[in-house]
Amino acid sequence: MLLLACGKDESEQPLLLQAMVAFPPKDTIRFELPAATRHCSDGRSLLLEAVDPEGSGVLLRLRYRDSVIPDSFPIVVPGDTAAVPGATVAIRYFIRDTPHGYVLDSGSVHVRRTGNKIDARAEGAGLENAIRIPARIEYHDVPFATDTVPCNYQP
Repeated sequence: MLLLACGKDESEQPLLLQAMVAFPPKDTIRFELPAATRHCSDGRSLLLEAVDPEGSGVLLRLRYRDSVIPDSFPIVVPGDTAAVPGATVAIRYFIRDTPHGYVLDSGSVHVRRTGNKIDARAEGAGLENAIRIPARIEYHDVPFATDTVPCNYQP
């Protein structure tokens, strides 16, 4: 799972992501991180990324038709290139010193755009080590970036 670093000083960025992972049977992991957007070079995708220098983070890729508009996007797996619109969500977190990571395979992402900022709320679940793990991810007032990056999926 690849989480891209924002390349900015984390101490100066507002906390724009709130994440909750309910790891069975009794651990609930919550974290808040600075967030940023990046346009994909394909012209029809947007990355919302939030990464902690210690390794926790969330990467959300929205694939849209013509432009980012308020809408609900179904969650799809990373290799699904046919689902447009669609969203892919990857999560990495720690329980004590043990890293965990998985991709949501069900649920939806609700997007709201206000001017040059975007809000997104993802609710879904995915499998990690044969355990179904629900998550709730919220991005708040993340400014749109002007730069582009390649967003090709590589297994």
